[in-house]
Amino acid sequence: MIQPPASLISSVSARVRDSMQVEARSDSYRLTCRAMSTPVNIAFAASSAALAQDFQRVAIDWIARFEARYSRFLPESIVGQINARSGGDWLELDEDTDQLLSICSEMHCLTRGVFDPAALPLLRIWDWKAQEPRIPGESAILAAREIAGWNKVQRRPRGIRLPMAGMGIDLGGIGKEFAVDQLVAMARELGISDVMIDIGQDIRVAGHSPGRDAWYIGLEEPDRPGECWTAVRLTDQAIATSGDYFRSFTLGGRRYGHILDPRTGLPVSNDCQAVSVIAPNCVMAGILSTAGFILGAAEGLELVREQRCAEACISTDYARHQTRRFSSYVPA
Repeated sequence: MIQPPASLISSVSARVRDSMQVEARSDSYRLTCRAMSTPVNIAFAASSAALAQDFQRVAIDWIARFEARYSRFLPESIVGQINARSGGDWLELDEDTDQLLSICSEMHCLTRGVFDPAALPLLRIWDWKAQEPRIPGESAILAAREIAGWNKVQRRPRGIRLPMAGMGIDLGGIGKEFAVDQLVAMARELGISDVMIDIGQDIRVAGHSPGRDAWYIGLEEPDRPGECWTAVRLTDQAIATSGDYFRSFTLGGRRYGHILDPRTGLPVSNDCQAVSVIAPNCVMAGILSTAGFILGAAEGLELVREQRCAEACISTDYARHQTRRFSSYVPA
């Protein structure tokens, strides 16, 4: 059974703890740190300082362990080991990893294949951080598409095999969302009923913000990052926003965003700027927001409408398109 070494978990834990900051005011607490290459923001109310410290310790330990297990950027992580052994034999998985991959299969099916955790070969040939970005050639894209795709991954109970060398999985499209849901569940198990977990703008809340009737989450204006065009009022729900306005490059007068369409191997090129989805859990909200961005306004809204208890707002170059009940979450 593949597992990350204890030394990796210890190293990631130390890094996450070094970035941690805690603010306390009466019975309200805010914990921030950096993990999974993104900011983590946890706000909650606790009946005692001891309970607050217990949750902070448990949350940080879990976050660090989760990153050490599933980051594709860590060669010794479970995902790193799976990818390194592509083209090889079956690998035995623990129950938690098998459950996470089963959720990947469910979300791949729900989004009609648009969510694809085995699109790593395509991600590898695009580099949005390069000082001199370049566009991969058509032959490179075709070669990557030959070994990309969740339908090519072989799975059996507590087992996985990537049959072709060069294949790879990346849980970046579901990992943060899964972590958010797990942390809310952990807070509730400890007796904390009012909590907000925000990992890289994938957010889930329970109860209400201290002193208020709910949690109020701002939605960023894609054209003016850092400014909000509205807020939504949530309690016991999740919201996730997908957009490519943070990571992109421009070459030859054309802008290339960081969200790839796994069906083409190319960056999404429609008029979508951002997609925000409200759903009962963060995995659903995050997957639907990304899939909606890739599909575009018409198909994206159709996909969300097919799900119970999900609402969406899709901002395009020309308008904002909403499902019927999205506006009911916007304060008057």
